Amino acid sequence: MLLLGCSSGGTEPVNDLVLAKASPSGDGQSGPAGTTLASPLRAMVTQAGAPLAGRTVTWAIAGGSVNPGTSTTGADGVASTTVTLPPFAASNAVTAVSAGASGSPLHFSVTSTGATSAVTIKVANNVFLPDNAQVEAGGTVTFEWQGGSSNHNVTPVAPNTIPMSTNPAPPATHDAPYSFPTVFPAVGTFVFFCGAHGTPTSGMRGTITVVP
Repeated sequence: MLLLGCSSGGTEPVNDLVLAKASPSGDGQSGPAGTTLASPLRAMVTQAGAPLAGRTVTWAIAGGSVNPGTSTTGADGVASTTVTLPPFAASNAVTAVSAGASGSPLHFSVTSTGATSAVTIKVANNVFLPDNAQVEAGGTVTFEWQGGSSNHNVTPVAPNTIPMSTNPAPPATHDAPYSFPTVFPAVGTFVFFCGAHGTPTSGMRGTITVVP
């Protein structure tokens, strides 16, 4: 007797296009505020495990700059960019995006050191950029809503009373365009959050460290 069989069903398509950190990647570097990092950030695109040339990777950092903002992978599958740190001390995230690739967006961590007297923190949808910054005592932090950001506020964590978005103050929220400056006169650590999208310990939150 001849037995005939057949397979049933199918398999979901697998995305074999992958964006990952190259080796070396340049991740985790630090340098004085406003300076250019010594090593470029490097991301690799592979397809079915093999390096893929000609793929576009777009880079971005809050407060600082990247050059180029868009790069293309070479024969080794690697695209790179050079980072200039923001002009203030902060922990900064750099993102690399390659459309359609798993692992995208890819996040790199860089740190600018040395407190300054002026800091700008971007209020984006669901995140403060950067979310961890330093400023000199007596310095000013300006919170600036990015284009398209809406329904956000800046609420201090008690017992701290600064910073706080105003006109009107929380729990009311603001839409872009909106900004406000806050002077930090004394040394300390100040935690803040968005009352609509975070809590003092999670979600859309951040920390400002005031140093002598």
